[in-house]
Amino acid sequence: MIETMQHPIYGEIAYNESFWTGKKSLTFNGVEAQKIDKKTFKIGEKLVDVKGNFTLGVKLLIDGETIEVSPAPKWYETVLAILPIVFALTWGNSVALCQIFPIMGGAIGGALGALFSMLSLSFMKKEKRVAVKVIIGLAMFAVSVLAGNRIAVAFILALS
Repeated sequence: MIETMQHPIYGEIAYNESFWTGKKSLTFNGVEAQKIDKKTFKIGEKLVDVKGNFTLGVKLLIDGETIEVSPAPKWYETVLAILPIVFALTWGNSVALCQIFPIMGGAIGGALGALFSMLSLSFMKKEKRVAVKVIIGLAMFAVSVLAGNRIAVAFILALS
């Protein structure tokens, strides 16, 4: 996920963080900053500390100045993003509820819910309009429920 912004002193700042590995890179005006460690970069003689990640928001600390590259998610984005994992782990681990509508719970359901939660948050961060963010969150929740149901049904059929 790439976040770019214009800064009056440092020019164009581009922050890139891999969705799958969490690997970070940072460029200033097209010049890649040298990576010192996991969260510290060096551009010229200045050290840049990276605070946060794409899910929590990203801030850069340069010479005592804090630069917000990516804002933290709003409360409603967080609620919508965690719906898939909460639903999979609560409904999917209840025998009585799964007899009504089977959902994969446990480790598989949790992993599936976590994947859809991260995808939901990632897609919502790219959008500016609140209504579209809500639609994205609810759509990802619906797709996660459907996927969890299809996997649970497949397990039920395989075991019977």
